[in-house]
Amino acid sequence: MQEIIQFLDRSKIKYIQNLPMKSYTTFKVGGTANLVVYPENSESTALLMRYFRENGKKYIVLGNCSNVIFPDEGIQDIVLKTDLMKNISVHNDIISLGAGVLNAYAANIALKQGLSGLEFLHGIPGSIGGAVYMNAGAYGEQVSDIIVQTTYIDGCGQIQKIDRVHHEYGYRKSIFTNKDVICYSNFQLKKGDSTEIKDKMTELMQRRKTSQPLTFPSAGSIFKRPEGFYTGKLIEDCGLKGFCIGGAQVSQKHAGFIINTGNATSKDIVSLIHYIQKTVYEKFGVELETEVKIL
Repeated sequence: MQEIIQFLDRSKIKYIQNLPMKSYTTFKVGGTANLVVYPENSESTALLMRYFRENGKKYIVLGNCSNVIFPDEGIQDIVLKTDLMKNISVHNDIISLGAGVLNAYAANIALKQGLSGLEFLHGIPGSIGGAVYMNAGAYGEQVSDIIVQTTYIDGCGQIQKIDRVHHEYGYRKSIFTNKDVICYSNFQLKKGDSTEIKDKMTELMQRRKTSQPLTFPSAGSIFKRPEGFYTGKLIEDCGLKGFCIGGAQVSQKHAGFIINTGNATSKDIVSLIHYIQKTVYEKFGVELETEVKIL
């Protein structure tokens, strides 16, 4: 550990030791990360990744921790967080956003510029890096509709730039692996009326408040939508709405969500996920794949 700290100090890369991740995940669960590093740009990230590779260091890449379940026992691997990559620039109708920019903030920046296209991100918890990584979407729109280019660092520590088609987007998936670090992306938006843009953001947020359990800690939709089915209905039809394991509960408001009722552990949540998968498969023969990442 001392060797790593010396490297970080020499390289002027910020870090925190023994960080309680429970305070940073939207599920409000998880143990301690031994070391969390915060590179600020693509150059420092590339330097860090090359160091990891040359010295055999294991690492995990995290953004706003809104789509992960962090283990109760903590984690030994180095955690690389993209929080400080918050560069924003606008040129005509192209907006460039750092991986650490929060989705809601990005949507509001576009609104102030009179640019339409990011409204659907307004209510999605998380940051741009995660949204680009998983092709985040809502209400019929998704990142793949507007992405132009992404700069990222691959597992070898090399800076890569890819255009729209090379993201190889699908439903909640892309070309990126869990060893890549997205630094920033460019999005093609279009000029719009600021009042109409704001009204759309307000409408989408109201739809979320009406249908989703936003007053409890959660990680949003737990499962990907299987083709031909609605996940929430499958779970509800199994009689699991409100079902609990420990402090983890299938939301009464939307069965596609698991919520932390106040004292849930990561183990409670993962156990409930597995129970739901087993029950849905036994009743309907449908395999539910998690959208949330279980570390």
